[in-house]
Amino acid sequence: MTDGDDRYFAREVSAKVADYAESGSVSTTDAGTISQGAFVGSGNGSISVDSSICENIVYAACKSMAGMVTGGDAYLAAQLASGIDSMMIAGTVNTTVKGTVTPPSGTPFTTAGAAKGTFTGVMATLQSGFLAAFNAMATMKSGGDEYLAGQMATVITAYLKAGVITTQGQANLAGSIGAGSMS
Repeated sequence: MTDGDDRYFAREVSAKVADYAESGSVSTTDAGTISQGAFVGSGNGSISVDSSICENIVYAACKSMAGMVTGGDAYLAAQLASGIDSMMIAGTVNTTVKGTVTPPSGTPFTTAGAAKGTFTGVMATLQSGFLAAFNAMATMKSGGDEYLAGQMATVITAYLKAGVITTQGQANLAGSIGAGSMS
């Protein structure tokens, strides 16, 4: 592109982060009292997110920055972090859960089912990481794009891995709660 395009930037950054998040693997430890007894198990799955949530926030930030004389880096870092965090919070985690039920009387048995849940991350880690990258780029004469891409990847990966996954068992696993993370 010969000219920067705010919509293109917002769409592409958001889509790439969404694709990356959706490629992650979710693991949970699940337990609770279900209709058949005490349940203990584990879940595996993924998260689905809507990149337009992030895109709209980042695009609005780009438009607002056009009139800024100072503070653009801090503003973009905050809004980019907000866009990613909002997209992840609105996402849906789906896991397949397998485990053991111990009935009130009788022999323990295995069962499986589904759980749905959410992701919670710490937006401040994104914001501070992005701002640090922008600040470092301010003195660079070349290589800024590659540097930014690498730093964003590192910061986003850390944010996703540190996030907390919480799920609730569905149907036959209602009453089971899962807690875990992404990798």
